Amino acid sequence: MPEIRNWSINRLLSTAARMLEYSWNDQLKSLGLTHAGVTALDVIAREGMISQVKVASLVGVQAQTMGKTLARLEAHGHVFRTRNTIDRRSYLLGITEEGRRVLAEAENIDRKLGSAGELSNPEFREMLIHIIESLNEHHGGGEVLDDVAGERTAQIGAITKSLAEAPSAEVDVPEANVTEPVVDRVNTAVMDVITPETIAEHRK
Repeated sequence: MPEIRNWSINRLLSTAARMLEYSWNDQLKSLGLTHAGVTALDVIAREGMISQVKVASLVGVQAQTMGKTLARLEAHGHVFRTRNTIDRRSYLLGITEEGRRVLAEAENIDRKLGSAGELSNPEFREMLIHIIESLNEHHGGGEVLDDVAGERTAQIGAITKSLAEAPSAEVDVPEANVTEPVVDRVNTAVMDVITPETIAEHRK
């Protein structure tokens, strides 16, 4: 290992973060998930019926990016979609039992990673929170926080509630010949811009 004791604090923090992310990504692959996928599943499971645009807003990504994430989740059987009875132009997305299972496993992976060494130390956690809040306050790191929340740290689970009422824009979607699985539909979210071609691409 390089002589890390001579590294700057910036390099130490970024290296530790990359190593944690690598381990997290590697274990998520076995579940057919990505960071963005875990975040989307978590939002759907917690929030219930919301539009794709609002899901994207809560996660901190563009609606088009979220559409690709949801298509991947559907291709892996983690979510299903059905026509919205209130607005026939859009679809409802629901989490399947398989989706609940992999979400629980992803959360378990997060807990194990977070309990390694000093990572489980509450004082260390508070120190990291203080660093993030201080940098955000003095250097305007809001965009970085949005990117992290949406793309890279699904395990944090602290989605900004103030975005929940962001206006949504529905998009017409062609009728798709998709057979819906018989699953618990308690938790659903509106899918606006997913096509059969997108889903087929992620099944490859």
